[in-house]
Amino acid sequence: MKKILITVAIVFVVLLAAAAAIPLFFKDQIVAKVKSVINEKVNAKVDFKEFDLTLISSFPKMGIKLNDLSIVGVDSFAQDTLANIKQLQLDLNLMSVIKGETYEINAVSLKEPTILAKVLKSGKANWDIMKPDTVAKPGDTTGASFKAALEKYTIEKGKITYDDASLNFFLQAENLNHTGKGNFTQDIFTLKTLSDIKKLTVKYGGIPYLNGVALDADLPLEMDMKQMKFIFGQNKIKLNELLLSAVGYLAMPNEKDMVMDLKFDAQQSDLKNFLSLIPAIYTANFKDMEATGKFGIDGVVKGTYNEKSIPTFNLNLSITDGKIKYPALPSAINHIQVKANIANADGLLDHTVVNIPAFHLAFGNAPLDGRLLVKNPISDPFVDMALKGNLDLKQLTTIFPLKDMTISGVLLADVKAAGRKSSIDKEQYQDFKASGQVQASNFVYAGKNIPMPVSIPAAKMTFGPKNITLDHLNAKLGKSDFAANGAVNNYLNYVFRKNQLLEGNFNVTSNYLDVNELMGPEVDKEQAKNTKDQVPLTVFEVPANINFNMAVKANKVKYDKYDISNATGAVQIKDKTIYFKDLGLDMLAGTIKMNGSYATINPKKPKVDVDFGMDKIDIQQAFNAFNTVKLLAPIAQFAKGTFSTNLKFNSDLDEKMTPIYSSINAEGLANIIQAVIDGFEPINKLASSLGANELKKLELNDVKTKFKISNGRLNVSPFDIKVKGVSMNIQGSNGVDQSMDYNLVLNVPRAMLGSKANEAANTALASLNGKLGTHVAIGETIKINADLLGTFLKPNIKLKYGAGEGTATSAVKTVVNQVVEEKKAELQAKAKEQVDTLKKKAVEKATTEIGNKLKGLFNKKKQEEPPKEQQ
Repeated sequence: MKKILITVAIVFVVLLAAAAAIPLFFKDQIVAKVKSVINEKVNAKVDFKEFDLTLISSFPKMGIKLNDLSIVGVDSFAQDTLANIKQLQLDLNLMSVIKGETYEINAVSLKEPTILAKVLKSGKANWDIMKPDTVAKPGDTTGASFKAALEKYTIEKGKITYDDASLNFFLQAENLNHTGKGNFTQDIFTLKTLSDIKKLTVKYGGIPYLNGVALDADLPLEMDMKQMKFIFGQNKIKLNELLLSAVGYLAMPNEKDMVMDLKFDAQQSDLKNFLSLIPAIYTANFKDMEATGKFGIDGVVKGTYNEKSIPTFNLNLSITDGKIKYPALPSAINHIQVKANIANADGLLDHTVVNIPAFHLAFGNAPLDGRLLVKNPISDPFVDMALKGNLDLKQLTTIFPLKDMTISGVLLADVKAAGRKSSIDKEQYQDFKASGQVQASNFVYAGKNIPMPVSIPAAKMTFGPKNITLDHLNAKLGKSDFAANGAVNNYLNYVFRKNQLLEGNFNVTSNYLDVNELMGPEVDKEQAKNTKDQVPLTVFEVPANINFNMAVKANKVKYDKYDISNATGAVQIKDKTIYFKDLGLDMLAGTIKMNGSYATINPKKPKVDVDFGMDKIDIQQAFNAFNTVKLLAPIAQFAKGTFSTNLKFNSDLDEKMTPIYSSINAEGLANIIQAVIDGFEPINKLASSLGANELKKLELNDVKTKFKISNGRLNVSPFDIKVKGVSMNIQGSNGVDQSMDYNLVLNVPRAMLGSKANEAANTALASLNGKLGTHVAIGETIKINADLLGTFLKPNIKLKYGAGEGTATSAVKTVVNQVVEEKKAELQAKAKEQVDTLKKKAVEKATTEIGNKLKGLFNKKKQEEPPKEQQ
């Protein structure tokens, strides 16, 4: 007995060692074949991090494990990952591995796979990655390295997505667990499948038919692999709380066609089970909801599905004597009656008909009735619909729970529409019948997550085939109030056709309009207190595809820091741009006229382009209101008075609706009507340099100048002013960096420059008169050239005189040199005049003396000659 036990133990150890060793013996051979198959058969980028073989955990099979397997497409799918699998395990028949010819795959297991199956509009699929078969070379056995002999497959915690653009179909299964068992080596066998999906979403034509629905399915299939026909056995399909069953078959006789003959219905016909498919209702308190009434659904799908046709189908849905009520709320939705049919008789999608001949329900005691018929949804949709009801919105909140919000008011609706889309396309509105009214009264909408409360005391819309007429709209949005009337045109084209303009003409009036609140982000109460009601602006993106013309009038407007009154004019909204036309505003103690635009064609870089006409604007208020004035005209901080200007201005704006200064282009004419400038450092330093303290305070009246803003600099054209007897000509520029470069030409009275400067000038001029023997007198004014450089806070003053220049620390040197330069020409002229006079006198004297001498000689000679008679 002891020998037997020892022998058994030895055999067990040998077998265990063999089980552990066999995978090692064949690992290199199997890895080589796996890679060989991948490289030769797949047209994709395949990668895996780890490769492992096991026998013990998969006995009597040999397991191949690929960890972190990824398959990435090429060409059109280069950016798509077809599969990303945490672990792929293949269980192989052990004897097939030992023989080394063909490896039989008996089981496949996928753990946490993320799979994206994608089809382009052209029909090209991303899973079509197998390379075309080639003629096998003699002795080459890699083509038959692996053979599918499946008995079982599993998916654990998977996410499977099927996105077919050619059919406009989308399916996604999240947190999928699925198993299938059957002998795939047989031509006919039973495949038993179990599926558990936490979230199933199905969309067709952009419409979500299932949205995040939980699915639990026990679905056996009779598999005929030769005929590729699969017959549904006794099954159970549960969608949330709705239990369905299906009978029939699905077949794929060729690569293009899918043939089906299916019938399905709901085994349990309680209304509550159907409501579980509606995400807004299927919430945490769904179990507590009271729902009574009968729900019925049944359908037939029969025919061939391919690129050209769809199966015929007939789907019926009904709700009888329905009622829905939440136990914590006093009211219910009562008397729910619905009958609907969706059918297609010939397999052409355009022949699908949706028919809801009547539906009725009552919110509390307020009834709502309607009907809907849709035909030819593809070629030329025909719609015949009606809706009539009386909704008490406050009572509605006693039916549906609303968290952290309140809504109240009454809506009255009675609208009808019937006709084809082609009538709208051809603007044959007489063939499309649309009529009715919608009225709102005492509507209030507010809540914790609502940026600002909405109140509409009254509004009325009347529908016609061409337009919607808006009558007597009175509304309040936050602090702002509105009253409007007008019409919206082309609304049917806008709804049914792409890229159509929604047009409208309105008259809008307001007593108070808070643009900051309307355009600003949501701000909590504490933040609003800290900012003293100054809400930061954000970019307002102008809607596209609308063309609205509005005559506007507002008594008071709050915009940024501006308090505006008597705003009147016209506004047009078109092409993602707001146009201002003759918009008049009373602000900054004056009036402003505006013509221009605000555009958000590029929402990340809005643009403004406006012509301003400003009249009698207060300088101090303009400085405090406009950042552009603060940066480019800081002298305004020290000026009190009024100005007018005509200004053409365009600029890009940042995300806070502030001009980007480097992008500003502007030019205009400014008229300083009256102003006093006192305390401006560059003027203070200029006055000190001249020794003329009177110039530190400047009084200006009716001063006009042209200016231009570009590249972040204000360029001022030459202009003249006269202050306290001083004439000035000023020109130059300054920048947003506070640098300045101005040139001033001043004619300054000598008396203003002080006694020292005048005494020095008199002494210097007397010295020159003495040297030249002239009598030149000093004039009453002195001409001085001055450069204002540096920055506004640290100005650098340079005074120019004659041919030289330099910085003067006192007025004396300046005046003396200036007098010398100015009087030099006069002194030279006087000196030359004196020299010419002396020369003339000397010549006259010499001429006289020579004449006298000649005369004396002539007389003497005449006396010495004898008389002619004596000769």
